[in-house]
This record gives sequence, C-alpha cells and structure tokens, in this order.
Amino acid sequence: EEGKEHTMQRNVKRMFGIGGLLVACAGLVGCGSGQAQSWTFKDDEGSTRNMSHYQGQVLVLSFTNTWCDPCQETARELQALQDRFRGRGVKVMAVSAWERGNPDAYMQDHGYNYGIMTNGTAIARDYDVDEIPTFFVVGVDGNIISRYDGFSPNTSSKIAKSVEKHLKKVAKNPEKYRTIVQHGG
Repeated sequence: EEGKEHTMQRNVKRMFGIGGLLVACAGLVGCGSGQAQSWTFKDDEGSTRNMSHYQGQVLVLSFTNTWCDPCQETARELQALQDRFRGRGVKVMAVSAWERGNPDAYMQDHGYNYGIMTNGTAIARDYDVDEIPTFFVVGVDGNIISRYDGFSPNTSSKIAKSVEKHLKKVAKNPEKYRTIVQHGG
C-alpha cells in the first residue's frame, strides 16, 4: 500500500508538471519509514564499501550524474554540505546513475571531495529514484529520515535542517544511539 502511495505521488507530480519541484515526503516508502536499502560499491581506491560501513554516521545520498544541469548545481551544494558538516559524523555521497560521462574526472576537475559511487543505476532503482537529482538523508541507525526529489535553490538548506535535527536528536538521546555511533564513529 505504501508503494502505491509513492507511485501516486510521482504520478500527481507528473500530471501537474512539477517534477522539478522539491518535494519532501512524509510516511511514504523510503521516506522516514524504515531502513535504507543496503548497497555495495568499490570506491576510487578499489576498496569495497557497503551501507554498514557508514553506520553510525548521518548519510546524505544524492542520486545524480554529470550531464544533468540541476545535478551540476547540486554538486556545488553537496560540497558546501560536506564542508559544513566535516568532523560531525556526516558523510555526503553522490550516487552516479544513468551516467554518460566520467564522474570521477568531473569530481576531480571541479575540486569536489565528497564521496561518489559510480555505476549507481541499480542502487537508484532500489531506492525507487526515477528523476535526478534525488536526495536521501539516512540517520545514524540506517533509517531514512527524509527524501527530496528535484532541486531548487533551497534544497541544500532543507537537507542541512534535516541533518541538524537528526544530530540534535542523537545528542539528546545518547543511550539510544551509543552502540551505533561508537560503531560508525
């Protein structure tokens, strides 16, 4: 039933032509309603990484690619988020999906230093992403806190607010999150 609700939300967005509008969902599949889908990828150093590697950190996932204009704006915003939350237990990761270019070269050419998963189309499908950019904020416990479809000038501030709110929640209830945070530190 939740899957139908998410599909209905996408269809309403398409019918009214607001596909690029930022939409934060509440109570839908993958939107604050459970565990984030697990994934595995090789990083730029050839090490295998998976979702559990980042447990204990807030994870900002951006489904993106190098050829989409809004995604290029997003890249700058992601770097700003990476800089803002450095050292605070937050990891920013781009998931390059439906890629036509070279995301590693793009990151290097622009001086971006947040994480990137290449060949992320299957991961995008697992997260029910059908437009880019799409963003997820995943809490230290692996639960999805929020999802934002599309990009607008205030997307990064909404993501930052979601991250800050979760960090405060973790700080207010350290006993609940102690084991998780110690694991992912």
